[in-house]
Amino acid sequence: MANLYGVNYTAQDPVAAGDTSGTLAANIDVAEWGGRVRVCYDSFTASGATGATDVIHLGKIPNNATILYGVMIHDNTNGSAKYQVKVGSTELRASATMTADTLTLITKQASIASKTTALSDVTVTLATAALADTKSIKLMIYYTVD
Repeated sequence: MANLYGVNYTAQDPVAAGDTSGTLAANIDVAEWGGRVRVCYDSFTASGATGATDVIHLGKIPNNATILYGVMIHDNTNGSAKYQVKVGSTELRASATMTADTLTLITKQASIASKTTALSDVTVTLATAALADTKSIKLMIYYTVD
């Protein structure tokens, strides 16, 4: 059985990771090691049916934030509706259907630990069908800045 070490583990403690060359511990981005997790939470309730391609803005993520993941839930009775989630131009979830009243993890491998380069809107773009009258979306995006 071999002991294998992650990139940040090795940078933080090279000796424990088996480095005998005298390499000093590196400074690791605090967002990746020991940072505080923050959350951007917002919700939207339709007042009348939305358009089938509307963009719903749900909060803002600060500049230089490291995106971790999100979770979303909705109670839309329109089962063919698709939801795409983005932070700025970074897509966290491609447009796809979601089961109503079921908490859904929002992430893509390519978006984990991506950084914002400016204050960024969190958006949910509808596709195929509308959000029905009085139905809602609740979204939380988890990120670190320090």
